[in-house]
Amino acid sequence: MLTLLSFMHRSPVSFRLLQLLNDKHGESLQRLSCYEFRAPSPPPSALPARLELLECRSADDAEILGKLVYASKDTLQSLRLGEERALVEHYHHLRTGFYDAIPQPLTALQAVVGLSQIQNLRHLCFTGLDVSPLVPLNTDEALFFTNLEELVLESCLSSEAFLSAIASTFAFAQSDAASEPKPIPKLRKFLFRHEASTATLKEALVRFLNSFSGLHVLSLLFENGSMSERLASFVPNHGQTLEALVLESRIQPRESLRLDTSRPFGMGGYTQQLWEECMNDICRLCPNIKELSIGFPWNDEMVRLRPSLLPSLQLKTMHIRNFPESQQLAQMGDYSIKEHALKFLDWTYGNVQGGSKPQLETLSIGPVIYESRFKGSNPNRRQAPEFLRTHHFLVDWAQTRFGRWSAMVTGVSEKYMEELRDEKPLGGVFQQVWLK
Repeated sequence: MLTLLSFMHRSPVSFRLLQLLNDKHGESLQRLSCYEFRAPSPPPSALPARLELLECRSADDAEILGKLVYASKDTLQSLRLGEERALVEHYHHLRTGFYDAIPQPLTALQAVVGLSQIQNLRHLCFTGLDVSPLVPLNTDEALFFTNLEELVLESCLSSEAFLSAIASTFAFAQSDAASEPKPIPKLRKFLFRHEASTATLKEALVRFLNSFSGLHVLSLLFENGSMSERLASFVPNHGQTLEALVLESRIQPRESLRLDTSRPFGMGGYTQQLWEECMNDICRLCPNIKELSIGFPWNDEMVRLRPSLLPSLQLKTMHIRNFPESQQLAQMGDYSIKEHALKFLDWTYGNVQGGSKPQLETLSIGPVIYESRFKGSNPNRRQAPEFLRTHHFLVDWAQTRFGRWSAMVTGVSEKYMEELRDEKPLGGVFQQVWLK
């Protein structure tokens, strides 16, 4: 009895395979993930009709996807669609202005089945898609979004209009004008990545985050722009419930600018002052946070002199998303990266003395990118350079005879981390990836 099938090979899933799945496992199959579907227009009777999760990373064939969604509209809880192949290919060639070259299937999919018809949908994830067809046109369509528990928008066109519409919906749902019982927003996880951020997009994002409360996971990644707003402008509604936070902005990768490639994922002017402001806001607003992923001002010597607020948080996982800016880092080995991990812990936890040991169990350093996470599972593929990979360390603590807590780190593989966290690929603060 087959309940889950994940087929992430670049070869598309054929009509024959879909029909075989339905004939042999139609009653039991609940989760279907693939890279691409491609099939002639199949009759509804040939499609699985009890799916709870449907994932397609390259959703070129909107017709077959629409029919799959419609066939399982009474049971579907999670829908994950993207145009990953076209997104990555065009991004690698253009870096800016590449959105318009990506095929957009959502209009055709909406013609087959509307989201509001999928009453049990709780998880909605889009990558590289134009989400304008999903902007609600009436109250019923709008209030459907209050049922979502997870929303992921990665490299999506029309994100500004979409977020503005949902913000208005959430505000209405909690107002006196809404009928009883009020449809309170249930969103607990929001991940956002964009490569062409504008001031109006950021305003829409802040308005959206302030229109509801209760997030457990929040991730914001901006390329070719910065998140100039302080955390205090969009986190307060979620501070008490927030358990995982990812926050980073960057300029274009440096190899595209023909500059030093040793740190293409730098924060671009990320200073000790910004780090301190960020830590102040997190410590004040997010007392229950367990996982944090941000940049670190490695080259600002002031960060080594001033006491850090990190120990006041009960963090279990810390992910520093950038390396020090160094002409030589590309040639350094794991031992040098391990030294950087020890330096970071010494600078941030070095003043912890007495009491119980720090809660930090894992420390990771480096970017999370498509090449190293999602390009395939071929073991013979050449491994990405050190500075293009995330390096993971387990942290142990020992107390000196003077009462000071000292850190010891042990490097582990990504596979080990997947087993440790029971996640493949890694989720939480490692879930959001850069395209390059």
